[in-house]
Amino acid sequence: MPKKLKTSIAAKKNRLRRRISNGIGEFAGAMGLLFSVAVLCLTFIYVYSYLLSMPYFGIKEISVRGLKELTEKDILMLAAISPQQNLLSVNTEAAVRRVSANPWVKNVYVGRELPNRLVLEVRERNPVAMVKQASDFYLMDNEGFVFKKLGKGDEVDLPILTGIDGREKEKSKLLLSTLNLLKTMSASGRYNYLGAISEVNVDDIFGLSLLTDTGLYLKLGKDNYENKLKQLNVIMADVEKRGMRKGYIFVDICDVTKITITHKNATGRPEAGKKGKQYRT
Repeated sequence: MPKKLKTSIAAKKNRLRRRISNGIGEFAGAMGLLFSVAVLCLTFIYVYSYLLSMPYFGIKEISVRGLKELTEKDILMLAAISPQQNLLSVNTEAAVRRVSANPWVKNVYVGRELPNRLVLEVRERNPVAMVKQASDFYLMDNEGFVFKKLGKGDEVDLPILTGIDGREKEKSKLLLSTLNLLKTMSASGRYNYLGAISEVNVDDIFGLSLLTDTGLYLKLGKDNYENKLKQLNVIMADVEKRGMRKGYIFVDICDVTKITITHKNATGRPEAGKKGKQYRT
């Protein structure tokens, strides 16, 4: 056999042996890695199981925060967390789903504070008006979300919102502005001179109108509400001085340059002959 051919065969055999050796080495390395991963997993499972059985992590306190309408008892019943349950075994996502089933709950956070405290941070919906659907009244929050049918146990004193369909998914800009205004008015004492708002009408053409329990009917138009109410405060102070607050007052302040005031006494007869600053009537 020629020497060149013998050399070629020997080279091929060497290459084959190297490949087999490298393959065995890679296989052994892969098996070693898999074994290490399996050991780590088993170790983690053992440690986790051990931690779940430790009395050290048993729940000793459940803190519920952010409640106004709901009570701590309501939230704990919804959360359905067993007393002395291990803190690490609590399924927080399931607890969030259960608590969020209450219509008053806008969102909730469930967290752990090691070693033994569970925290439920609740954010409730803030109702600012009532809307009528069919023959029932429902609560609406400041985002235009109708979230709850008004029940006998709901002690709310809110204006009735008319002129809108609470079932519409897309809320108009005028409606959202109205709801934000109601939220601002309820949280501030600056508008007490208006009395309690009993009805609010939202009209896409004429804008916003308010009716209060003092007999004040107020047309605000479609924008710049807070500035208009500031000016109205001055006007109503003057009306008070003139003794015109008793009875029914209609104020059109859609255009602040042309404010119109109409006053009727309790018997429905218009007031006349008043001295002092006059308004368009």
